[in-house]
Amino acid sequence: MLRSIIGSILCALTALMSFCVYPGSIDKEALQIPPLFDETKISPITDGLGSAHNRKKQTIAVATILSPLAFDEEKKSIKAELVSGLLSVYGLALENDAKYRGAIGANRAAQELQPQARSYLLPNMELSLGVAENDRDIRKGGLYRTMGQAGFTSEEMKVTVTQPIYHKDLWVQLGQAKNRIKKADFNLALARQELMVRVAERYFEVLRTTDGLTFAEAEKKAIDKQLQQVRKQFKAGLIGITDVEEAKARYDLAIAREIEAKTQIDNAHEALWQITGKYLPRLGPLGKRMQPVFPEPNDIDRWTQIALAQNIELAIARQSAEVARTEIKRVRAGHLPTLDLVGTHYREGNSADQYGERDTRTSSITLQFRLPIYQGGLVLSQSREAIHRHSHSQALEEMVEISRSVQQKTRDGFWKVRSGISHINALKQVLQSTEIALKAVKKGFYVGTRNSVDVLNSQRKMFRAKKDHADARYDYVLDVLRLKQVAGVLSKEDLVMVNGWLE
Repeated sequence: MLRSIIGSILCALTALMSFCVYPGSIDKEALQIPPLFDETKISPITDGLGSAHNRKKQTIAVATILSPLAFDEEKKSIKAELVSGLLSVYGLALENDAKYRGAIGANRAAQELQPQARSYLLPNMELSLGVAENDRDIRKGGLYRTMGQAGFTSEEMKVTVTQPIYHKDLWVQLGQAKNRIKKADFNLALARQELMVRVAERYFEVLRTTDGLTFAEAEKKAIDKQLQQVRKQFKAGLIGITDVEEAKARYDLAIAREIEAKTQIDNAHEALWQITGKYLPRLGPLGKRMQPVFPEPNDIDRWTQIALAQNIELAIARQSAEVARTEIKRVRAGHLPTLDLVGTHYREGNSADQYGERDTRTSSITLQFRLPIYQGGLVLSQSREAIHRHSHSQALEEMVEISRSVQQKTRDGFWKVRSGISHINALKQVLQSTEIALKAVKKGFYVGTRNSVDVLNSQRKMFRAKKDHADARYDYVLDVLRLKQVAGVLSKEDLVMVNGWLE
C-alpha cells in the first residue's frame, strides 16, 4: 500500500544522494572556467633573423596567489630569446586576467535568468506523503461507539499539479529576464574591450619604460665619454676644474636616472604579468611600419553618431532603463486577476481500528481565479517606487549622463588622434634638429668655442627628444584604440592591425 510506495521513494532518494558531490569531493577542474582563446591560431612574432619561436602554453590555477615571489620565480624560468607580440599577450590575458574571467562567470550566471523566469509559467507538480502512528482511547462511547483503546497507522498521499494560465506579472518578468541577459552580454563585451585596451596600455608601457632605460644607458655612456675627455683636457691645463665637476655631476645624475628607469621597467613588467600570469621579457617593439593617419571617417560628428549608436556602456544603460520601465508593468500587475488550473489527487487510508480498515481516494480539477481587492496600499506604493526609479537617476537620468559622457569622450578622443599625428611629426623634426645641433656643439668643443656644459646640455636635449618622439608614437596607438573603444567598434581586428606594426 502507501507504505510500500513511501519505501520505494525513500530508496530512490537514497540512490540519488549517493551521486551527490559534497564539498570534500568537488571536482576542481569542473569549477574552472575553460579558456575561450585558442593560442594555436596565433602566429608568434618573428625575431630579426626571421625565425619564429613557439612558446609553451601556461595556465594559472584558480587558487594560485599572485605574489611578488611567484613573479620572481616566473621571471627566472623564462628563456630570454622568446619574443611576444600584442596578440599573444592578449591571448594570455583572455585566459588569466581575473577581472575578465569574473565577467565571464557573471555572464554565465545571468544566462540562467530566462530559464528561471520561464519555469514560473510551466506546470508545477508537488507530491506530499505522510505516515502517522496513532493511539486512540475512547472513554465514552455513543450509540454506535465501542469504548476502549486501539492503535492504528494512518497514511496519506497528495499529488498537486498547477498550470498557470494567466499571470501578467510572470510574463513581464520573463521579458525582464531577456533584457537582463542582453545587459549581461553587453557587460561581457565591455569587459572584453576594456581588456584589449588594458593589454595594449601595459604592453606599450613596457616598451615605453624599455626605451627609457635604453636612452638612460646611452646618455650615461655619452656623458662618461665626455667626462673622460674633460679630464684629459683638465690635465693638459686647457680647462678648469669647474668643467670636470659639472661633467661628474651630470654623470652621477645619469646613474640615478638609469636606476630609476630599471625600477620603472620592472614595475611595467609586473603590471603586464598581473593580467597575463606570465613574465614576458621581450616584447615586439613598435616599428617604422606604423605610419599615423587621420581617423576614418575623418568627421567628428560621424564618430559621435557611431558612438551614440554602438557605445557599450550606453547600451547597458538602455537595457537598465528598459528593465526599470517594465518593472512598472510588473508591479502594477499586482492589481490584476490570476487564473490557474489545479489538478489534485488525494489518497488517505488507515489500518484496521475499531471501525475497520479505510482507504479513500479523491481526484479533482479546479479552475482557480484570484482577484486582489485590497492589500493595504502595497501595490500602489510599489508602483510609485518603480515609476520614480525609472524616471530619475537610476534609469533615464543615468542614461542621459552616460550619453553626454560618451559624446565628450568621443570628441576628445577624435582630437587626440588628430593632434597626435601633428605631435609626432613635430617631435620628429625636433629630434633631427637636436641631433644636428649636438654634432655642431661637439665640433665647437673640439675647436674651443664651446665648453663641456654646452655638450652635456645638447646631449640631454637630444635624448629627451628621442624619448618624447617614442612616447608620442605609443600615445597615438593607444589613442586610436581608445577612440574605437568609446565608439563601441573596438575589436580583435584592431589588435591584429597594431600587431602588424610591431617588429
